[in-house]
Amino acid sequence: MQKIVVFKKKRFFGGIDIDALNQKVFELGQAGWQVKTITTATRFFGQITSILLLIENNE
Repeated sequence: MQKIVVFKKKRFFGGIDIDALNQKVFELGQAGWQVKTITTATRFFGQITSILLLIENNE
């Protein structure tokens, strides 16, 4: 089974919170999910608004 997870948590001064993203990936792994692809969603001038994770498990 595959699904897409949208990660939007930002740091106080802007940008994606990488530590929180790493924690989310770790939690997904502990639940049996494997990240297959990571893609950024951007605004008009390239500002990253969110991270899209394609995850998969063996169900």
